[in-house]
Amino acid sequence: MFSFLRRTVNVVGESSLKALRMDGLQGWQKELPMFTMNTSKDLQQWVIGCDKDIGGFSEAKLEITPEGVGKFSGNLSLELPANTEIQQSGYAAIRSKVRPSSMFGTPCFDTTLFRYLALRVRGDHRKYFVNIQTDGVIQTDLYQHRLFLRNPGEWQTVMIPFRDFVLTNNGMIQEDQIEMMRERVKTVGISITDREDGPFEIELDWIKAMNTETTEGDMDRRPRETTEDEVDFTKSTH
Repeated sequence: MFSFLRRTVNVVGESSLKALRMDGLQGWQKELPMFTMNTSKDLQQWVIGCDKDIGGFSEAKLEITPEGVGKFSGNLSLELPANTEIQQSGYAAIRSKVRPSSMFGTPCFDTTLFRYLALRVRGDHRKYFVNIQTDGVIQTDLYQHRLFLRNPGEWQTVMIPFRDFVLTNNGMIQEDQIEMMRERVKTVGISITDREDGPFEIELDWIKAMNTETTEGDMDRRPRETTEDEVDFTKSTH
């Protein structure tokens, strides 16, 4: 109970600071940092799962590399457990933990002012998905998008438009595609379910909500242009 009240006080404090800073009036922003994976403390904010949890034979782990980045790796096995109720195996995933709630609800990320979910990653040739869970009514709903790695083995920043994520439930694409509650992003994760036996490895540095210079959420923007007066002023200062 004490921790719940303390979290509530923290939420009130953060909201007050935002009001004093007038965060809502700051206008265009380039990025919203969401997660880093550079320390053991960072990894404590994540959970790992694979079919071994239900009797399967896949293995998965999350650790910090000597370079100081997170590495999600393991081995997928399509072998089915003895439990005849299990019809499919061979998956592994990580996701950020749901942050502790207060009387104001579950803390979420408001990504409405940003167009892309950006990930700094280095992976292999396996097929991965990015998963977003919102604070919606159906907790098993996930918004998913393929994590396309154009240069396996090299670091790259992958930027996925939020509006391109597809609503799924238990791995199945839903016929009724409900728009993502981008103001209530609760968790982000990465999964591998490519139906192939063998090892996998993907490294992750950070995750952010981002704009480019020409985007502001789903709206396009024109970068501010230098006026003639500003050009003349610039010249006169040299």
